[in-house]
Amino acid sequence: MLANVKKEIRELAPIGIPAVLSQLAQMAMGFIDTVMAGNYSTDALAAIAIGTSLLHPILVFFLGLFLAFNPIIAHFNGSGDQPKIKTHFQASLLMALLCAPIAMIMLLNTDFILLALDIEAGVSKLAIGYISATVWGLPALLLFLALRFCNEGMFSTFSVMTITSMSIPFNILFNYWFMNGGWFVPEMGAVGIGYATSLTWVLMFFGMLVYTATAKKYVGLKLFSSIELPSLKEIKAVLALGLPVAVTLGFEITMFAAVALMIARYPVEVMGAHQIAVNIASLTFMIPLGLSQAITARVSYFAGKKERSSMQLAGNTGIGTCVIIMTFSALMMIAIPFQLVSIYTDQVDLIELASSLLFFAALFQFSDGLQVSSSGALRGLKDTKVPMVVTAVSYWLVGFPIGYYLAEYQEYGVNGYWIGMIFGLSTAAILLLRRWVVFSRDKTHLSNNFSTNIS
Repeated sequence: MLANVKKEIRELAPIGIPAVLSQLAQMAMGFIDTVMAGNYSTDALAAIAIGTSLLHPILVFFLGLFLAFNPIIAHFNGSGDQPKIKTHFQASLLMALLCAPIAMIMLLNTDFILLALDIEAGVSKLAIGYISATVWGLPALLLFLALRFCNEGMFSTFSVMTITSMSIPFNILFNYWFMNGGWFVPEMGAVGIGYATSLTWVLMFFGMLVYTATAKKYVGLKLFSSIELPSLKEIKAVLALGLPVAVTLGFEITMFAAVALMIARYPVEVMGAHQIAVNIASLTFMIPLGLSQAITARVSYFAGKKERSSMQLAGNTGIGTCVIIMTFSALMMIAIPFQLVSIYTDQVDLIELASSLLFFAALFQFSDGLQVSSSGALRGLKDTKVPMVVTAVSYWLVGFPIGYYLAEYQEYGVNGYWIGMIFGLSTAAILLLRRWVVFSRDKTHLSNNFSTNIS
């Protein structure tokens, strides 16, 4: 058994490590934005925190939608159905073009949320400006996500990692340029970071497009030689898989966003400390998130080959790996909180407050890794509807209500909301792991596969 686990780790690593590095590289842009905004001004840091709290739920929803192409492509790869791989690559791009206007309209109409909350006027104005600037890059980002998850389904995670990593220096350059001004560009502060983000997204899409069109592994598939879109039935099947994933991810990110918006009513220093702690926790979360995408591809690949024992091994090994990694993350947050926070700011009060919040972040590292990896394994078996219900209950009937009660009625303040997040993530972790253990043992799930529904 141990030999099989070691073998699976060796198979998972070449896919999982680049996927993790891709997530870290993409997250690095948020990290860079936060650090550069924090060094520019406290108001800019708060504006980025509020702006991303409104931006990320919308982005994560569409990310979840396109994430469905990962297991679908992996399944067709496992079953050797090359024509279906081509049609679904093209379908992903079509969906991105159709979804882009919807995403832009949604984002441009988020300002009413800020108006409904008692947020300082100057910070609110900056946040709205930041959001408006990012809208220009949304079409390119959705097209990038479409190609990214199709490539990950073909185990081409190294290319995704390379392209996202190469975007980092451009992000830094554009941030500095647009934030501080110069070379015919006025100083724009937090708003400039929004424009820099949009431009970086455009570069990422073109990089992914060039790779997909020229890679040797895709020559035989002739992905762009002719237009061969899936049938309406197949598109409906993709949406049936992707929409629950989108909603599932949306439940978690909106809980964090709702917490951020509630904390936005507190002093700017509290909001800044919360943003720093969340950013650090988000960076560590990128590791199990990246691995979960590799787990999805591995589980779905073996489901396509109808190898149940290999499918179970892939899921169990991936989940165990994520838990071990997040245990180390928790220990790091407990051992060196001040050093981690000092990367973001040199303000003593901000460092102390953010460091205290990292203790709560350390407590939910284990649960966060367990829930996202279990969800990834279930996604490989096309099980998305029950996890959607689980996350809805965990985050919105457990996590947020407990946080709100402790913060607003028991005077725990910002700490109350973080305790609520611990309860929400822990509940999701327990229920999703149990679902995977039960679901993966059922042999009928190998015959009830993608090909029966979307071929």
